[in-house]
Amino acid sequence: MTGKTHQALGLTAGFAWYIASVVPYYNPATLASVLVGSSLASLLPDIDQPTAQIWHKIPIFGHTAGKVASKMTFGHRNITHSLLGFILVNICLCNLILAFPEYWAIDRVTLFISVSISYGLHLLSDAFTVEGIPILFPYQRMFGIPPKPFEGIRIQSGKWFENLIVFPIINIVLLVLIISNWDKIKSILFK
Repeated sequence: MTGKTHQALGLTAGFAWYIASVVPYYNPATLASVLVGSSLASLLPDIDQPTAQIWHKIPIFGHTAGKVASKMTFGHRNITHSLLGFILVNICLCNLILAFPEYWAIDRVTLFISVSISYGLHLLSDAFTVEGIPILFPYQRMFGIPPKPFEGIRIQSGKWFENLIVFPIINIVLLVLIISNWDKIKSILFK
């Protein structure tokens, strides 16, 4: 999948978890951190690709950092697209979120679950692509959904099905979530 699809999916899933799990009270800091965190976490597995969208968001040194990260993570779709990578990244994210000061008033558990879901959905959505993912890294076999012999119906990244079907559906779901939960969102954002 492309970065825009991963980002839309991660943002939608993180927001959906947030809306489903919180009691509506004034807490814009948690909502903002969930939206930013989910958006970034959905791009995080692609840090192993120097041309990834996440590197374009870093001014000046993003491209160079992407090349260094690609070498450190054994190239695209390796450790960051595996169960081992998922666990290691979640440990790092948990420690990072726990370091947030109390006065930021961010619900840490909700934020952690949101970013974890976003990262995990990146892996799941890449499993639906023709390439698949090395879920059992360092074992190099690529796994995909659906498995062989039905791999012929997997999605090709960046092609018509992703751009004209998957991406618009994800955005429609996000809009429906926002519209159907507008009263809850207002109570979170405004006193």
